[in-house]
Amino acid sequence: MNVLYWLRNDLRLHDNEVLAALPSTATALLPVYCFDPVALGPDAYLDLPRVGPHRLPFLLETLADLQARYIALGSNIHFVVGRPEEALPALARQLGLQAVWASTEHTTEEEEAEDALTDALGPDIPLRRFETLTLLHPADLSINVQNLPFSFSKFRFDVASRTPVRPPLPTSKSLPPLPTDLVPAPLPNAAALMAALDLPTPAVSARDHRSALPALSGGETAGLARLHDYAVARHLIGRYDDTRNQLLGEAFSTKFSPWLANGSLSARQIWAAIDDYDTTHGARSKGALQLRLELLWRDYFRLLAHKAGPDFFRWRGLRDQQPKPTRPDRAVFDAWAAGRTGNAFVDANMRELAATGFMSNRGRQNAASFLIHDLHQDWRWGAAFFEHQLIDHDAASNWGNWKYIAGTGTDVRDTAFDVAQQAKRYDPQGRYVRTWSK
Repeated sequence: MNVLYWLRNDLRLHDNEVLAALPSTATALLPVYCFDPVALGPDAYLDLPRVGPHRLPFLLETLADLQARYIALGSNIHFVVGRPEEALPALARQLGLQAVWASTEHTTEEEEAEDALTDALGPDIPLRRFETLTLLHPADLSINVQNLPFSFSKFRFDVASRTPVRPPLPTSKSLPPLPTDLVPAPLPNAAALMAALDLPTPAVSARDHRSALPALSGGETAGLARLHDYAVARHLIGRYDDTRNQLLGEAFSTKFSPWLANGSLSARQIWAAIDDYDTTHGARSKGALQLRLELLWRDYFRLLAHKAGPDFFRWRGLRDQQPKPTRPDRAVFDAWAAGRTGNAFVDANMRELAATGFMSNRGRQNAASFLIHDLHQDWRWGAAFFEHQLIDHDAASNWGNWKYIAGTGTDVRDTAFDVAQQAKRYDPQGRYVRTWSK
């Protein structure tokens, strides 16, 4: 069997269902990463590149690391620029490949890309989809995803508690060679890639010393190193529940999310590390329980996005509730985006985001609430801006959280935050605001 492997947000060797499914009789494997002009291009709300100045270099570092790991196993990666439904069928037919394998996504545009690829491949070259992105394997759920409850608590207690988490799959030790008549195209740098896409090359800032992120690099190597450092070397899981709402320093939260977002770190690998922590340290700690809960939230948003389809991204609520009235004003929005609202706590968080591509969970909730409920702007503008800026952008989690704060998700209650009270509670001495005062 000769297989084309369409790399997406599964940029790792460990716990990879696609690679684990390769039969020993596979004679050739062509891993392809496709730089999709739609996925990297301007969004529909702000006309900003979806992959902005922080996520782009992190993605390129991730791909460089993955390519080195593939080469070490006797393989390589072929890089193309273009729409997957155009580039991949042409490659498959040119090289006589018998199938295309890929990790399936759970959000609308990504699912549409899979369907477009299936149509373009036709009946002779099947597209086989694998589940590599969730913690809970959808095949193991006790319900059909279309019956997913509109309540995280019900999902947690009625579904997730009855669904075992599969152990991570072993890391591949070798891979089939590339097709013999292919010379793989190299990984482009940022300037070459943006030129090919006719997009401006984002200016990449030097790492800001105030950043709450560690001095991270993209890729599986760095993601696994961070997991080991956090969970094993420094035993930080146990105190996670006590520190997770802090705002300064790299150790108050896991910072796993950048690697989780592009799949260079597996959610099941993290779950296994929590299991190991519990085994080593005895009783299940509150920190371990809270970290498990957040991995389940990530799954819930993915499954909810799959269930809701386009409704997950629409203005109205999933229960058909109307959002609060807005007064769209791009100047007001731009002041929020630049950290010039006059609210010191919100502005500090927005400055951190601009400088580093990171914002704490506490900051994200307050910045979103302020934009929606105090400034009366369109929540979708905020979600699109975060997509552009966040180094750890994940469509389901980002849009799901914005939808929740806007009151258009599964919850019909008023979700406005008292930002002044939040600042007093989580930054009582004003250290965070002073750190990001300019």
